[in-house]
Amino acid sequence: MSGIMYERIPDGDHPVADRRTAARRAEIRIASNNPRPQRSLAIIDGRVLSREHLSWGLLANGLGLHIVNFGSVEDIEDFDATDFSAILVCVDDTRFMDNSIVLEIDELVLRFPNAPVIVQADMCGFQQILTVLEHGARGYLPGNAGISVCMEAISMALAGGVFVAAENLGDIQRILGTRRYQSKRGAMFTPREEDVIQVLRLGKANKSIAYTLNLAPNTVKVHVRNILKKLRVTNRAEAIYKINSMFDEVA
Repeated sequence: MSGIMYERIPDGDHPVADRRTAARRAEIRIASNNPRPQRSLAIIDGRVLSREHLSWGLLANGLGLHIVNFGSVEDIEDFDATDFSAILVCVDDTRFMDNSIVLEIDELVLRFPNAPVIVQADMCGFQQILTVLEHGARGYLPGNAGISVCMEAISMALAGGVFVAAENLGDIQRILGTRRYQSKRGAMFTPREEDVIQVLRLGKANKSIAYTLNLAPNTVKVHVRNILKKLRVTNRAEAIYKINSMFDEVA
C-alpha cells in the first residue's frame, strides 16, 4: 500500500537496552493517509516487504522522522513540495541499464527541491554513484547497507551534506579531483594550447608538435611561449616537469 505513513509509538518510560529490544518494543501504526508536512521521510521502493522492513528498522532505531512508503515515483507526484524532509529511493540494477533512475532523480529533485534525495542500489560502481550525484542526489547507499548506515546517510543529507559509503569514497574523490583540476586547467589554457601540452609533455620538439597537430612551426612556437608564460617557467624542461607534476596530482 503506498502513500501510507507510519510512526513509532513511544514505549512509555521504560528504557531500551539494545537494538534488538528496541525493535521488539517498537510498534508501527497507520497514522494518516496524508503525511504531516514537517520532518517526514519518503521511502520509494517497488518491493513491499523491503520497504516495510526498512521502515520498521529506521523507526525502531530512533530515526525521529515520520515515514511514508511508496511503490513508485509516480505515487509521490501528487504530494506538495514541502511534504517531505528527505526522500530515499531504493532501486535495482536494471534501472541503471535503461537510465530510468536518472530521469526519476531529475524529477524528484525538481519536484521536491528542499528534500534531499538519497539513492540505495546494489550496483555500487563509482560511475553509477557519480551519475546519481551529478543529477542532484545527496547520497548513495550500497544495497547491503545496514540501518545505522542508512540513518547516517539521511542525517547527513538533512544537514546539507552528501553521503557516500566509505568503500566508494576514494574513487569519487579522485574523479571529482580530476574534474576540478581539468576545469581549473581549462580556464588557464586555450583548447589549442591543451593540444600542444599533450604532445609537449612527451618531450617532443616544436617541429614534431607541428607535424603531429598539423600546425605551422611558427604557430607552435607562439603556443609554447604562451604556455611557458602561464606556467611561470623559463624553459621547456621546467614546463614539462611542471605539467607532468600537475597530471600526477590527479593520477
